[in-house]
Amino acid sequence: MAYNLKLSIFRISLKKKGDSNNNLIPFNEFFKESYPNLNKKKAYKSFIDEYVNSFGSKFRLNLDGTKGISAVDTNEFTIKSKSNIINGAIIGGQTGILQELFKQNNSEKPTGNLDTDDVATLSYFIKLWTPYDHDSGILMVQSYSNLTVTDLIKGHLGTFFNKRNFSLIFTNYIPNSVKEHYKKNSNVYKVAFVKDSISKGKRKLINPLFAEFDNLQVRIEVSGFKKDVTDFWDKFGASDRLINSNLEDFDIKEDDDFETVAYYKDEKGRKSNTSIKRDLDIKPTIFLNDELKKAGTDLFDYLKIKEHTDFILDEIKNEIGYKIKDD
Repeated sequence: MAYNLKLSIFRISLKKKGDSNNNLIPFNEFFKESYPNLNKKKAYKSFIDEYVNSFGSKFRLNLDGTKGISAVDTNEFTIKSKSNIINGAIIGGQTGILQELFKQNNSEKPTGNLDTDDVATLSYFIKLWTPYDHDSGILMVQSYSNLTVTDLIKGHLGTFFNKRNFSLIFTNYIPNSVKEHYKKNSNVYKVAFVKDSISKGKRKLINPLFAEFDNLQVRIEVSGFKKDVTDFWDKFGASDRLINSNLEDFDIKEDDDFETVAYYKDEKGRKSNTSIKRDLDIKPTIFLNDELKKAGTDLFDYLKIKEHTDFILDEIKNEIGYKIKDD
């Protein structure tokens, strides 16, 4: 089974540490304050040098110690300071558990071990756009099927800015072209209604056993159908309420009382799901074409994915109304 390349996109906004989220500032303030005596090109180079050095040639682990990431070489990064773009590669993967290694055709003879302090790594592509004249940039992080270190990359980058008295705000971003592709080439095959908070009286109605559990979750799934995305949402959202059945025993009366999750399958059978608000905004997983893989592998080709994400970034700039200005 081949691994799919996926891409997560975040709109990143900058503010001074401790300021309100409404008080955003352009990225040139970060670079000018952090590297006051350097021109833009040298400031970006110093930024990358400090970012790589921030790992200390070690892996930064998540809170439960099951994953780690690191950047070990500044040569893994390319800078286009005129365009405010940094491309690079982070290594990371699972750790913290003893694993035996085998060949696929022999389950009797192990070929080695991964100890609890070993990290089984893959390379993950990242793109960072930090426009000098704007308070909102873009972070893109590539991953593989169910293998991802995206949260670790976001967390470490946020810490890096935080130590310099700045804060980053991350917001998921899906380009319009991705949404339109899913509408044309995917089907909805399952929908779930999720209720995260239920009163004690209603929990007791379900079963007295559950009365004491404040965080009880109820999940109602509907499957066994297959509908074109556009046709599904046109009909699914046509009535005044998403659920017309009487579900008051689950504290469900209005659409705001629950979360709706839609499950999609595209033309290649790749699955994704997204939480849907009442406006029915679709936010599917972004899959990357296999042509962006390094020949003979499921790993990304650096030059190909860099060029492809440049194209995506140009699309995003148009969507957010960004106009290039002189720095």
